[in-house]
This record gives sequence, C-alpha cells and structure tokens, in this order.
Amino acid sequence: MQFVYYSEKTVSQCMLALNERLHQKSGKFDGWVEKNGRFSLRVSTTVLKRFSRTTEISGKVEKENGVTVVRGFVSDGADPRSRYIIYGILAVVGGALALGGYLLPGLLAIGAILPLNIPLEGDYLNSQTLTGEIQRTLKAKSTLPAALRKPKAEKKETTRSASSGGKTFR
Repeated sequence: MQFVYYSEKTVSQCMLALNERLHQKSGKFDGWVEKNGRFSLRVSTTVLKRFSRTTEISGKVEKENGVTVVRGFVSDGADPRSRYIIYGILAVVGGALALGGYLLPGLLAIGAILPLNIPLEGDYLNSQTLTGEIQRTLKAKSTLPAALRKPKAEKKETTRSASSGGKTFR
C-alpha cells in the first residue's frame, strides 16, 4: 500500500522525531533514518500464537510547495473478510481438483491456506501499527493542514445595476 501524509513539522523535525522513536527503550521498532529524509521502520508480530512476521515500512519525507509530505510504501496484507474469501476459494478449488482426479494438487491448494495466513494476517496487523506510528510520531494526516487548504469561493458582493433601478441582487 502506498501512502501520502502531510505534516506541519519540518523535514528535520520529522527525522529527529523518527530517530527518537527508534531509540526508545520499548524496542518495539527497528530501522534507520537518514538526514536526507529517507527512513525505514520494521515491526514484528506473532501470528497464530507461534509464527513471527516482520513487516517493513519505507518512505521519504520532503518539502513540496511549502508543505512537508511523507510518501512511502508498506505491505498491507488482507483484512479478515478478504482472508476468508481467499481461503474459501482455495478450499473450493482444492476440493474440485481432488474430486476431479487431481488429488495431490487439490490437497496442496487446501494445505496452502495455513501458510498463506501468516503473511496476510501479519502484514495486515503490522501495517496498521506502522502507519499509525508514522502518523502519531510525525503528527501527520492524510489531508492537507487546515492552514494550507484553499479557501472556499467567497460569496459575491452585492452589485447595483443602473438598469435594475438601483436594486441590490445577490
């Protein structure tokens, strides 16, 4: 998943904030930060109470038109509903293959469900953690800061027309 966030902090303030977050005692995040605005963060989580899945977010913070823009990429996995749909399709295809005389490919399709869950669920959980941490640490949002949004079109002032006999129209 590619993302774009906007921050009211400067690029150097963002890099300092990320660097401080990486060096906190909690040790939850791993990664690196460069002065030029590039960064990478990693976090791990346990999936199915046994397997560890590490997901990495990488991006760049830069100034564009007076606004600090954070652009990056993170593998986002699949939400629970999408995972169930994928598993259902694999089970149906595997069952159809097994009943159609292709027992080994059918069993492989069904057996792929459990190993496939590790990256799909792990990346889903980790991507939410990583993007949330980027937003919280950099005080970044997916919308432009209020001070930089274009103001709505102002109402037209009243005008007097000579042909209207001096009446005011709005």
